[in-house]
Amino acid sequence: MKRIVEIIFWLVTSLCLFLFFGLKTGNFIYSFYFLVYFMPIVIATSWYFNSILIEKYLVKKRYGRFSLYTIYAFIISLDIEMMLMFVAFTLLSYYDHENMPNIISSYKYMPLLMYFIVILWSFVAVVSRLIRQQEPNQPEKESYINIRANRQNNQVKLTDIFYIESMADYIRIILTSGEKLDSRMKISHFGNQLPDNFIRIHRSYIVNKTHIDSFTREYVTIAKQELPISRTYKKEALEHLK
Repeated sequence: MKRIVEIIFWLVTSLCLFLFFGLKTGNFIYSFYFLVYFMPIVIATSWYFNSILIEKYLVKKRYGRFSLYTIYAFIISLDIEMMLMFVAFTLLSYYDHENMPNIISSYKYMPLLMYFIVILWSFVAVVSRLIRQQEPNQPEKESYINIRANRQNNQVKLTDIFYIESMADYIRIILTSGEKLDSRMKISHFGNQLPDNFIRIHRSYIVNKTHIDSFTREYVTIAKQELPISRTYKKEALEHLK
């Protein structure tokens, strides 16, 4: 549902910008030309901010890195836009040299308007996430997750999960009851559905922090099993464990 809303938003935004600049300049061909040039970078920047920075840093209250990476993202994105603008004006000058002053005057602010929309859209996303964080604890039924295993849907309580292990083409969920559920999905996709107390420690393991018996810089002990902490996830995993 979220992806559908984003697609509709950017389709409507693109259409509005196309009509606005087309009507303003009286040339819809140029409006489409510049929109095709600039819009992919703007959408990519918005996706990176809303899907990566907010999810990975803001939601987990890592505000320093969130702010730093946000600044980096917009600086790099704007630099790319400026280079694309230069290329777009250069190519167009070969075909309509006489009208270039008017074209530059009409479209030089187009990227800035696009980024204003991105900032507004991102602000709405940030506020909505912060509001959800401030909401009271969800009712008990929200602490369950649906897992498709053994050709049926299983309602599993999150507190009953020890850890999740990736088995190449499927994952194995180890439960406190001793039961093991095998489900055909990627561990990264399953991990995105889990709350913050589940920590990715390895490309093959996600552990439930509430069930960890002990840990070192190299491994965690959970359910009498020593699970390795890989170099890739070590820094972030240890921050959460501590």
